[in-house]
Amino acid sequence: MRGVVIGLALLAGACGGPKTTNDPAAQNVIDATSKGVPAAVAAGTCDSKPDFVPIFKEAKVISCTSANVTVTGKRSGTVIYTDFASPSTILTWSKQQAIASGLSLSIEDGKSFSAGEGDKRTLKVMAEAGTATTNVTVNWGVAN
Repeated sequence: MRGVVIGLALLAGACGGPKTTNDPAAQNVIDATSKGVPAAVAAGTCDSKPDFVPIFKEAKVISCTSANVTVTGKRSGTVIYTDFASPSTILTWSKQQAIASGLSLSIEDGKSFSAGEGDKRTLKVMAEAGTATTNVTVNWGVAN
């Protein structure tokens, strides 16, 4: 899949502009590469995110990163996406998903919440209204 996405991005760049596709991940890569973002960076996928990390149903994923953190002995990551649902709708749904996956809510401030399972798993979801969409950032961590 990643090869297809990168190939589409390179093809779009070689043809002088973005093409439209029904694959949202490929379209994100095409859009990003048309703006000068390297295809390898733009093609980041959410394949390595844990199951407890919620992404709203019709989200347009902008960025998905993760890495092992040697100092803490944990793997952590960030997912950034946009959606047409309201911030409160996304936060309410995300909290339900966190609780359903066994996390306990800890901090809420109306624009974000944190949840966790001791030192094993952590989650923070932030949602903010943008111009036409809601901007969402999800940070997560899991013990190795």
